[in-house]
Amino acid sequence: MLITKNRTIASILKVIFFSLIFSWLYFNSGSHHAETAKLVKITDDYLVIQSEASNGGEYKELYISSKSIVPPLVVGEQYYFVSDQRYFQHPYIRYVEK
Repeated sequence: MLITKNRTIASILKVIFFSLIFSWLYFNSGSHHAETAKLVKITDDYLVIQSEASNGGEYKELYISSKSIVPPLVVGEQYYFVSDQRYFQHPYIRYVEK
């Protein structure tokens, strides 16, 4: 059952409706990782951290965005990192705590 009898307008409304659904799903589909890790390197664009540094853990690059809350950091210290990663994007920092 269509809201309108004009097929062009009905198909445009369908596209808009499904676009809204997919954009809402994409917006809410990110994964939020939280971990305590050692800060290894600081650059203008990203931070390099090492999780489980005592066991030789893996290195990760967390990118800094305009919404990131990053206090002054010291290389070699342990921090609590919360990152946000959406599909097809780099992991971005949400905030960092000591």
